[in-house]
Amino acid sequence: MLKLTHLARPTPTLARVLAVAALASAFAAAATLVLTPEAPSRRVAIRVDCVDPAACAHAQATALDVWSEELGPGLPLDVVVRATDLEDLTTAGVAFTVLDPDIDAAARAEAERLRQPKAAGQDWFAEYRDYEAISTHLVELAEGAPDRASLKGIGASLDGRTLWALRIHAEGASESDQSTPMLITGTQHAREWIAAMVSTCVADRLVREYQDNEAIRRFVDTTELWVVPVVNPDGYQYSWGQDRYWRKNRRGGHGVDLNRNFSVAWGGTGSSPLKRSQVYRGDRPFSENESVALRSLAKDEGIELHIDFHAFGQLVLYPWNHSDQPTKDQARYAALGDRVASAIYGAHGTPYRLMRGVELYSAAGTLSDWMYGEAGAVSFTIELRPRGGNGFVLPPDQIRPTCDEGLAAVLALRAPR
Repeated sequence: MLKLTHLARPTPTLARVLAVAALASAFAAAATLVLTPEAPSRRVAIRVDCVDPAACAHAQATALDVWSEELGPGLPLDVVVRATDLEDLTTAGVAFTVLDPDIDAAARAEAERLRQPKAAGQDWFAEYRDYEAISTHLVELAEGAPDRASLKGIGASLDGRTLWALRIHAEGASESDQSTPMLITGTQHAREWIAAMVSTCVADRLVREYQDNEAIRRFVDTTELWVVPVVNPDGYQYSWGQDRYWRKNRRGGHGVDLNRNFSVAWGGTGSSPLKRSQVYRGDRPFSENESVALRSLAKDEGIELHIDFHAFGQLVLYPWNHSDQPTKDQARYAALGDRVASAIYGAHGTPYRLMRGVELYSAAGTLSDWMYGEAGAVSFTIELRPRGGNGFVLPPDQIRPTCDEGLAAVLALRAPR
């Protein structure tokens, strides 16, 4: 019998309800998955050569959105602008290359693909899945392996969606009474669909491959893992049904960047007090249900290891994200990070760059800094595939190999030290 705890109203036939809801939600999402078709101009993703700081600043001031995870002198800047701005940028002497001539067309093509009938028996991870489908899949994992998986609702979003956490641990399997508490989080940012799929896929493989994979069995026997694949369910569903490139939650229609809402260095550089900003931090630390839920889970379970999956850029980042001062665990982080990045490379030969988060850009109020600075956990942020281009609309054939890399990172972080 499924062990299930949640904070929403009781649902005696949860699996059936979720399954029906998933079909309805997927149909509705596929029918409406567009990006504001009445937008005033075609939106173009470009990469700016920032050898000239003034040109880079001009492009950033023009941008509708900034996609770059790496910002700094001499680094390229990936931004979204209106097509009508391209001539002005050229006139101003801004050198750029076009990454995607129409990001909304890419979103519409993805929507059309999702509307196509799926072949019976198709690999569940051969395509992207919305919140309801992921929730149903988590229920099925817990029901199928109750000896090593259980599902718990750790909170509810503003729109009443449950934040599900799958607990994975083989009770009584370890020779020691001690198991290491670990947390995987994904999809703080709604448009990062690959983070939702990789988090779910890692959980799936840890549960289903327990009997046949010695490394996975050893991990599950000695780790109490919590997986929260969709930290931002309202924003995630909104990205399916309304705006494919939506980032924040849905607070007040303007949204809060959940990854700027944690208390360590809250309000500092790399966050904004402006509600329309992509990095709006909220009106106070832990103003959002989602960040409160993660705080409670991390504290209640004494989490010691943490990976936060994001997209995109192929990066392995460690604290601090808000300060250029090295942490007291700098050497340990560098060694662990090298092991994680090497394990990722070993999966498919895909390089992930290791660095402190602040080396990209200063970001205050992040989950990773809070997990380390307040909860005392070893915390990494992993920016998944790809390195560039329109990485939010990643082809579905990239889900499985990116999952391989995510699983390799999880197993490497937990390996004996």
